[in-house]
Amino acid sequence: MELPVHARVSFGQVEASGEPCRPLEFPPPRIPRGGFSGKALVVVDLVTGARQGWDVIHREDLRASPLNPNDPSAESQFVAYAPRRRLQTAIYGSVWACLVLRPHFGEAANIDAARATGVEPGSAGAPIVWETTNNYVAIKMVEWNKVQSMRGALLEDPIKEVQAMQHIGRTCRHVIWGVEFLQDDDHLYSIMPFCTGGDLFGVVVKYAEENDGESGMPEPVARYWFRQILQGLLHLQKVGVCHRDLSLENIMVDTTDCLIIDMGMCLSMPYNDPTSPGDVTDVRRGAMRRLMRPQGVCGKHNYMSPEVFANTAAFDGFAIDLWAAAVILYIMITGFPPYDQASRTDPGFDAITKGRLVQQLNAWDIEISQDAGDLLQSMLRLDPRERLSLADVISHPWVVNGEAQPPPPPQRFR
Repeated sequence: MELPVHARVSFGQVEASGEPCRPLEFPPPRIPRGGFSGKALVVVDLVTGARQGWDVIHREDLRASPLNPNDPSAESQFVAYAPRRRLQTAIYGSVWACLVLRPHFGEAANIDAARATGVEPGSAGAPIVWETTNNYVAIKMVEWNKVQSMRGALLEDPIKEVQAMQHIGRTCRHVIWGVEFLQDDDHLYSIMPFCTGGDLFGVVVKYAEENDGESGMPEPVARYWFRQILQGLLHLQKVGVCHRDLSLENIMVDTTDCLIIDMGMCLSMPYNDPTSPGDVTDVRRGAMRRLMRPQGVCGKHNYMSPEVFANTAAFDGFAIDLWAAAVILYIMITGFPPYDQASRTDPGFDAITKGRLVQQLNAWDIEISQDAGDLLQSMLRLDPRERLSLADVISHPWVVNGEAQPPPPPQRFR
């Protein structure tokens, strides 16, 4: 397969393409009004007709169009979400597993709901009665007051995350997308696919525990996930996005797929404008990408590339994502990170960047295949000019050859 040019370009070629510059701005976000609508009547059992009053989230303009049970598009146009379980705390709020609801057209429930609110059944003011489905989404609820109070203190930007997801679109199953985005006076709601398997870090921990901490995944399992991560990075490069915070914790597992998530620190890459020499534009109109000026120390220290940690020299956004991908592969295979921070004062980092990655593992009685050792060492070079490009990694013998072992069937989330 012929890989696109952006995947084959070396650091040296990018360096020679022009002076380093700032990242571009993403297009403005499109976020309609919506949020919690108060208690709504939800039919939770279609057989018995049992009903409950649940807090639900939906667009504010649902009543802008009539609800027609004979319209096949009604189910996609009229959707609500019921928060059922808090999954985790986020910097600006929290993430919830939410049950997807669709309109219920049962006559009895709709008559009761209308009369309870003092309006005629079937009238424009009658409340929508919902029914449960078997589908879940994940909703990140960002609190506007926290965004305002932390403005300028953190590099993670929830608005930029929305902009990035809308820019990236829903064209790659290995990169997270937005189902829809809503906002009210209190919250920003990012509605995203729900991943049943948790994060990839948890998968690695499970393997390490089964091996008494002696190793991580078998290489065929690591190869299975790593190929998908590379496809996600290939798509991000195609749309001109540098993730900047790639880690096992930011890769979610959904049955047999994994998705790169958490776009709050990503950057829009600048490209030379072929119609205006010296100027830059985005990937759709641009030619060769440019290096970017230092943008601050960001991400997790034990995934961070040396150029980001130093924060003194221009960097290639795609190169720092590939560095983090190498760290992910290292942890998947060994069960532990290669270093604590990307500094020569760190013994692990010093040994790896001096070309002693395999010797170090051998000294710890950890055996990896020759191809795995070559790939990791070639990706974790101190000088980005000496590292592999994405095309080099995708075509490396360890990635191409050998078995890729898929995970066992997942347990159903409830």
